[in-house]
Formats: sequence, structure tokens, C-alpha cells
Amino acid sequence: MGKILLTSVCRPFGGEGEGDSVGAELFHAQVTRAQGPYSLRQVIRVWGLDYIAENIKPPTVTLHYPSRREFIKELKREQYTHVGINFVVATFHKVKEMVPLIRKHLPDAMIILGGYGTVLPNSILRPYADAICREEGIGFMRRLLKEDEEAPIVTPHAPVPAIRVLSYQQKSVVGHVTAGLGCPNGCDFCCTSHFFKRRYKQFLKTGRDIYEALLATQERARADKVTMDSFVIIDEDFFMQHKRARQFLDCVREGGKPLSIFGFGSVKGLSHFTAREIAEMGFQLVWTAFEGKKAGYAKQQGVPLKKLYADLQSVGCAQLTSMIIGFPYQDEATIRAEFAELMELKPAMMQCLIYFAFPGTPFHEQVIAENRYRKQYQGDPDLRRWDGFSMHFKHPKFKDPSQIERIQRDLYQQDFQRLGPSLLRLGKVWLTGYKNLRNDPNPLLSGRAEHMRKNLKPLVALTQATRKHGPLAVREQAAALHKEIINITGISILEDQATSMAASLLYYLTKANIATQFMQQPSLLRTVHRMKGDLASQHSIHALDLQGGGNITQIGKTFKNDMADHLQRLSNRVSPRPEPFMPNEGGLITSQTCPLEQSVTP
Repeated sequence: MGKILLTSVCRPFGGEGEGDSVGAELFHAQVTRAQGPYSLRQVIRVWGLDYIAENIKPPTVTLHYPSRREFIKELKREQYTHVGINFVVATFHKVKEMVPLIRKHLPDAMIILGGYGTVLPNSILRPYADAICREEGIGFMRRLLKEDEEAPIVTPHAPVPAIRVLSYQQKSVVGHVTAGLGCPNGCDFCCTSHFFKRRYKQFLKTGRDIYEALLATQERARADKVTMDSFVIIDEDFFMQHKRARQFLDCVREGGKPLSIFGFGSVKGLSHFTAREIAEMGFQLVWTAFEGKKAGYAKQQGVPLKKLYADLQSVGCAQLTSMIIGFPYQDEATIRAEFAELMELKPAMMQCLIYFAFPGTPFHEQVIAENRYRKQYQGDPDLRRWDGFSMHFKHPKFKDPSQIERIQRDLYQQDFQRLGPSLLRLGKVWLTGYKNLRNDPNPLLSGRAEHMRKNLKPLVALTQATRKHGPLAVREQAAALHKEIINITGISILEDQATSMAASLLYYLTKANIATQFMQQPSLLRTVHRMKGDLASQHSIHALDLQGGGNITQIGKTFKNDMADHLQRLSNRVSPRPEPFMPNEGGLITSQTCPLEQSVTP
């Protein structure tokens, strides 16, 4: 039967030559990256590893973000027959460091590569792999292990830590459920859509399946005596599955308990539901796409954005909005005009990526056909910058396309300077929702209002810090929000004064930690499945290990590991390890089309 080891790439992230947009934290790396001490910190586990581990039969261990030292220790710990590594294109250099370690310590183990990094062609990946998964991973691993590929998919208990802001870590966790993978929208730049050949793979077929999966992971956390009062549903466009979404709404109504959910939805999908229906479902934050005004993607069609956003915000549902710059029709004036329209919508968060040509997408084929790659990205470009934060090809409106990178940095700064910290913006939406729904005759919505009122209380320290240290344009707004939170939560004068003093201390502590890069890396989360101690390793409290731990013992361990990582980086600068190298690996994807190849099995 064998034993399986499934792992992410090794930390630390942000090393020599690496972009700061690639790492274990989506928010801090790509969304709130310009917000300094106010940035939202949340380490995201590699969901796919947990799903595969839960849905195959052999004893399995998962590692989320091991150090090199911890990875070697694990390779020596068990006689693993298979080792799987999840990676993206920008972390392929880490794969090249890990594979020789596997060959050294487990010479007979089968090495399996998976994740979106496998859009790279076989000519690049085969020297590092015995098998390559370019599809949904559970089915691939079941087929590899000669198991039933059609067996039902079981949702694992795989929570993540609640968000940390200003160095304050809540002791709660966020539940996770994947409803499905892939997206049929087929936007020309989208690696996700084309990786799954524009097909949608359902994990949970009915709305009741999704609802019960949420309740099950929450009950597991409750049994572990850990608070879980919010969830994330992974699905590229949840609301486009209309029938299933309405089934889910019926289940929430039947259950009568308000939920708090972060999910993903296009304008087209959201337009099939009223704002009140979306609020009843429990969505408090929805990631949707602004992209570009003339991008022409079908998913952008529906209710006008201004009305859609205003309606959702009125019931306490905020937006994380993605914008893309570098479309051929855009010059700098166009980009800034579109950005100004986006700012008028007042999203709680903004992601701004550069129009990018990933291998396997139609846009990559177009760039190759038109010979548009810039000279510095031809020949042998550095794959570490395949991250959405580099302009790789010539642009008809920019003499120097690297100007787009400068504009991108400025837009992130402008987003923060104009609208302030994202969590403050979320608080304003929650306050609006509370005011509008607190006396609503629908018990789900009045219960939602009470939930949002409770969520506002922890924001007192944030409003205090923003009043004193935040962008000038939002200090008055922070003061007004602070006053309203005090009024509706009943915080005492003494508690408010104490929080005010703590807020400045936390602000400067967080600023110092970021400047020194202290305690900025994820920590190891190790879980075991079908082995001794499996339930103990999957205890909900361990999710907090990912970003520092929930008790003094784990915090001390994180501190020790962080110091070891710092010393290792220092050692590498003094005496660099030879970097594994395969000639012209990047040039292969800038000189020829790279249609997504089939998965590879031995």
C-alpha cells in the first residue's frame, strides 16, 4: 500500500531574486500589500494537499510550508513510497532544490509534481519528476494508486487561522469547503480556467452538500473547543451554479442560523440574485472582477457595478475587487481613469495584476504568435517573476512597458491612501449592514446584523491606530467609525483608553517586525492521515500554527524556527548554495507555444 508524503514548497518566501507577491499569504502578498502594519495577515494552507490526503487510502502525511531542515527531517522519518510537491511557476526553483533531497534520502520514492506550475512543459519538468498531475488531484492520485476514481469526494477538516492585524491574532479559525474547481468563463489570461480545459469539476453536487459540509467542519472545531464563526467557499464563480446556489439558500433558511462566508462570484453570476438573497446565504465578502472596462469578458455583464456594489454593501456584503492593467487598449490615462471608477465603488480590498501570459492560455499563444516578448524575457528569463507583477511583453501604448509595473505599485499605494486600511473599510460595510438590517422582519437578516455588530468591537484598536497613524484622507472617517462602534457596542471609557494605548504600541511593533522581516514567514503545519495520532495532528487549534501558534509553546517554537530561517538566509548570502539549473528552461515558454500536456504517469 505504501506511504504518501504531500508537501508544499519550502519556506522561506521572498528570498534572493523572488518576487514579494508569491508566498503563503494571499492578502498580504497580493491584496493589502501596500498597507504596511494594517495589512491583513492570514496564511492559507495548500487546500489540495488536504483534499488528496483525505480521499486516498494509504497512510499519508501533509506538510504545509516546511523549512529545508524540517523537510529533510520528514524524509528521514518514514519510508515514503510517493512524495508529491505542489508548486506554481514562480516557485519552480524551490522544486529544483527539493527534488535532489528526495533522491538522496528516499531514492526509491516516486516523485509527483502537481499544482498550476505543471503548465510548464514536460521538457522542463520531466528531469524532476516521475509523475506529473495536470488535472484534478484526487482523481489523478486514485488512478495512480489503482483506487476507485468515482468514489465520493470527502471534505476534509482543513481550517485556516483567522486574520491577524496589527500583530493581534484572534484565537479563532476559518472553515473551508471546496464546492468545485475550474471555471467555464475562459478568460484569455486565466490559468485556472484553461488548466481545467474550461470545464467545471463539482466536488459538492447540491446546495445541501455544501451547507452540511460547512456545518460539519464547524462541529469538528466545536468538538476541539475552538471557535469557528466564519467560512470560505472555494468555487471560481459560486453564483453561476444557479440551481445549487438556490438550494444552498433554502438550506440556510431552513437552518435559521446566520452564516459568515467569503466566496467568489462574477458580476454575471451575482446578478441572478438579489442583495438580500446573497445576504441570507451569509456572504459578507465576495471576490469579484472589475478587470478592465473594455476587456470584453462575458462574466462582466449584468447589473451595473455601481448598483451591484451599493446594493450588496447596504446589506453588509463587502467586495474584494480584482483589476487588470496592461490590456492593449489601455494607456496610462485610461488605466488611471478606470482606477478612479473603481475607487468610487469603494471596495473593501483591491487586487491589481498585470495582464499576463501563462503557458497553456490563449493569451500566451497570441503573445508567441506576435513575437511580443520583451528582449529581456526572451532566451532564458527568470521563472521566479512569472507572478502577475512583471510586464513581460511589448505594449502598443507604452514605449517602456516597465512603466506599467510602476503604475501598478502606485495604484496599490493610492488604494490605501484614498480608502484606508481594508479592515476599516470592511467595518464601515458591516456598520451599514447593521443599521439597515437590525430591525429586519427576516430573522436571518436581523441575526446577521447582530453578528456584524459583534464583529465591530475588535476593530476599536484599528480605528484608534488609524486615527493617529493612518493616511490623512481617512483619519476623520476612522474617528467617526470609532465613535459609532463605541455607541453600538457599549465599550467603557476605561476599556477604550486602554485600547488606545495598546493600538499605538501594536502599530509600532508591527511596523518594526515588517522592517526587520521578523516573524513574517509561515510556520510548519504537519497533519497525518490513517496513521497514529491522526486526529491529534488535525486538531483545529493547529491551524494557528501556520502563523505563529495559539499558545506560548507554539509561539516559542515559531520564534526558534524563525531565527533558524534568518540564520540560514544569512549563511546563504555568505556562502551561497549552487542553484540547480537547467539551461534555457524559461526560453522554452517565451519562444514557443506550450499547450497544456497530458498528465504523466510512470
